Amino acid sequence: MLQRTQDLLNTSTVEFKVPSSTNGTRHARNGGNGHARRVRRQIQHGYRHAIRKADLAVTLVGCGMAVTEAIQLLNISSAYFYAMKALRESGDTDLYDAVLKDRTPFFAAAKSVKNAATVITAYAKCSELEKALVLAATGATADAATLLRCLCPKHLVEVVNRLGTDWVWDNMIVPAMPTKPATEPKIVIAEPAITDVT
Repeated sequence: MLQRTQDLLNTSTVEFKVPSSTNGTRHARNGGNGHARRVRRQIQHGYRHAIRKADLAVTLVGCGMAVTEAIQLLNISSAYFYAMKALRESGDTDLYDAVLKDRTPFFAAAKSVKNAATVITAYAKCSELEKALVLAATGATADAATLLRCLCPKHLVEVVNRLGTDWVWDNMIVPAMPTKPATEPKIVIAEPAITDVT
């Protein structure tokens, strides 16, 4: 059988043609070897894969693993790691969820909260005296009533728009309203001031 194959190869004149998977420039598509490339899905189950790996790396570092070890283990770049770290340290859960579900650009979101994350982390490490000094220097307050009184009308409207008028009504106004009148109104019958003199 081997002899027959060799005879066929030696006696046949085969004309080689350009494979049908080329685009006319003699270069095959999909990597140059005619094989199809494997599709790597960036979004799996509604979450961007690389961002979830960065999230896991931040979690591993929080549990005691070295940063370089976590980055190498999950095969991500340090830019992804530090962007996710800033995003998580900012405490903005809505933004975090939007980034994970790929509704908000990852690096733009991380850049927008990077300074806030730094300040929040530093503030968390402060002693009570240092926290009081920061509050006095910035005019920040933990009292919600004082905060609302200090907001300009534009910011008050923004707060109501973000919370929703139903939420403001149900959680702020209705609980403050009395359930029954404080006192029953008294009916007073006035007597005429002028009396008849006869």
